Order: sequence, then structure tokens, then C-alpha cells
Amino acid sequence: MNFNVIIYIIYIPIIFFIMIKVGWLLFKNGEVFLCDIFQNDLEMTQNVNKLLLIGYYLINLGATTITITLWDNVESIHEMISTFSSILGKTILLLVIFHYNNIFWIKFLNRKKQTFN
Repeated sequence: MNFNVIIYIIYIPIIFFIMIKVGWLLFKNGEVFLCDIFQNDLEMTQNVNKLLLIGYYLINLGATTITITLWDNVESIHEMISTFSSILGKTILLLVIFHYNNIFWIKFLNRKKQTFN
């Protein structure tokens, strides 16, 4: 029996929930840091924040799609659980890497802004 369909049915809703929840939290809470970088220009801050959110969703949708296409056939429940947890863990780690990459660039831009002032 091929368990791939079962993994897809479990994986896709969970990863979409994580993706949307994390994206929304970053969108909501990251505006303060962007506002500081853009010197309280609210319109620019909101536009950049929306673009970051869209980019975040697109990157994660692409990564999820690629991840699903690279799965091998899963033939047992043990393989199903192992594959599911491995793929979910790798996807969450990828989200963390993207997040810290954004934090790095925000700090870098903020320091650069401070050196010019």
C-alpha cells in the first residue's frame, strides 16, 4: 500500500497552518522594526511589510511544492511517520532560516542608516 496520499493529506494542512500563522505574526510584529528603518514613513513601511509577506508566502509555497515532489514512495506506517516528521522538521527549519535572514538584513539596514545620520 502506498501511504503518500495519506502523508499529503496530513502534511499540506499542517504546513499551510504553520506558514500562515508564522507569516501573519511576522507581518504584524515586524512593522515596528521596518518603521524604524524607514524613519517613521508609515506608507513605505506598510508597503514593504506587505511585499515581505507576499515573498514569504511565495517562497514557502515553492519550497513546500518542491518538497512534496521529492518524496519517495512510502510503503509502511513506520516510513510514513519517519518521512512526515523529517519533512515537517526540515520545512520548519527552512522557515527559521528565512526569518533570521530577514532579521539580519533589517539589523544591517538599520546600522547602515544610523551611520549615515
